[in-house]
Amino acid sequence: MYKLLLIFFIFVSIFLVSIIMFQNNDDIDISASSSDAKSPFNTNMSNQILTRSIILLASLFFIISLLLSNMNVKKYMKNIKLHSIKK
Repeated sequence: MYKLLLIFFIFVSIFLVSIIMFQNNDDIDISASSSDAKSPFNTNMSNQILTRSIILLASLFFIISLLLSNMNVKKYMKNIKLHSIKK
C-alpha cells in the first residue's frame, strides 16, 4: 500500500508541475475581470478545465502527502517500540 501511494504521489506531483509550467497565462488579466461578477478571472472553457485540474491535483498532492507522512510515523513508532523491547 505504501509503495503504491508513493508511486501515485510521484505521478501526481510530476503531472501537477508539468500542467502548471505549460499553462498559458496570456488570457488571465485581473483588471479585465473586475467587471465580471460571475468569476474571479475572465477565462474561457479550456482555462477553467485547466484550473480545475490543477485544484484537483493539488488536493490529491496534499491528501497523499498527509497519508504518506502518517504511514511513516506509524512505521517509525513501531520500530522504536520494537527496538526498545529488544534492549
